[in-house]
Amino acid sequence: MTSEKLREMTLQTAQTKGMESCMSEEKWDILRRAMMNEMPFLPPYTAKFITDEEPCTEEINWHEAYVYEGLFNGAFALEWVKIRPCTQKVRGKLIAPEIIDAGKELEDILKKYSIPCEEEKGVYTIFGWR
Repeated sequence: MTSEKLREMTLQTAQTKGMESCMSEEKWDILRRAMMNEMPFLPPYTAKFITDEEPCTEEINWHEAYVYEGLFNGAFALEWVKIRPCTQKVRGKLIAPEIIDAGKELEDILKKYSIPCEEEKGVYTIFGWR
């Protein structure tokens, strides 16, 4: 599907659902670059496009989003992205993994770039459409 066709479908879907845009393509790109360059690790996320019936349930890596041609090239169609800024560091077979929480770092990035979000139980949701 061409970018123009996706843009047209996105705008039609938004109008049908009575939704308004909350994030520009530029802001999505700023967020993607900040996740790749300013976080202590690449936090996993899930996403939903406005034209999709169901959200993606598989967690995606920011590097994969950069390499995967469609995701951030079609950022204008993202309804939301949910970021879980936690990871586990393996310490051995008999020792429980260390939980690394970068929630504070993520909050600092979101504030720095004026990206609005909602946080619930350690998961940060950035809305592209509401």
